Amino acid sequence: MIDILLVNPVFLSQNEAERELMNPYFPLGLLYLAAFIREQGFSVEIFDGTFQDGLDDFNKSLKKFAPNFVGITAVKPNRELALAVAEIAHAFGGKVILGGPDPTYTPKTYLASSHVDIVVHHEGELTLLELLQMGKEIRDLNQIDGIAFRDQDGAVVINPRRDFILNLDELPLPARDLIDMDQYLNVWREHNGYASLTISVGRGCPFGCEWCQDAVHGPKLRQRSPESVVEEVKSLMAIYNIDRLRVIDDVDGLDSEWLAEWERVAVAENAIVPFEALNDLERQDIPMLDVRDSL
Repeated sequence: MIDILLVNPVFLSQNEAERELMNPYFPLGLLYLAAFIREQGFSVEIFDGTFQDGLDDFNKSLKKFAPNFVGITAVKPNRELALAVAEIAHAFGGKVILGGPDPTYTPKTYLASSHVDIVVHHEGELTLLELLQMGKEIRDLNQIDGIAFRDQDGAVVINPRRDFILNLDELPLPARDLIDMDQYLNVWREHNGYASLTISVGRGCPFGCEWCQDAVHGPKLRQRSPESVVEEVKSLMAIYNIDRLRVIDDVDGLDSEWLAEWERVAVAENAIVPFEALNDLERQDIPMLDVRDSL
């Protein structure tokens, strides 16, 4: 039995568009959550559906780990699949938590399902930790910031957002050991000719657009120190022998001085790895940038 099973409900075998691209990236957000709660002493495993066949494999994972909690991440395109996973987890007896961009944006949509017990909205580390510390028989949900739930009358209650983590260097590095990284890298090398891993250098957005005001990490940019990023890159180079990084943050909005310092520290530590961005870029002044347009 474990405290929590975190779930990435994305199956490459069932997604024709992703199979055509064949550039899958692991669930970085879940790996951050897993690393954080593991550091606090809780037992955690990850069900990563990317290379699994389907929901039968998730059932097997539930039987293997017997989790007290099941935490499922969701984005709008996989909403139905995330809710199908929630139904299976609920039938198994685990307390079911949904989180991620879509549940943050529309928690009522997920709480309309009787199989979902709690929605964690916005940044999840501290909220999930508090839930785990309370144990499976959670009480006083009104006192927990960053969640939404149904009260005794079935009405949806959305508690205030929890304060964001300001010093990102305090977070442990993603728990990449909990998933099959070799499978990702092998697919990348076979179909793209090089090995690439995602990395996050900050949270939030510097532009203040209306859409991002209620995003998971909020509208205000917080950046890791260049030293912290370089230490992670050195680790990825040593363990996985990567050829390239993909920065998942909005690269156009990164501070120029911060980027220059990242380059300086990377050169000093012999940790130069070219990176690509998720989106088409406007800027042309970015050091170490390898691919200027999204793939």
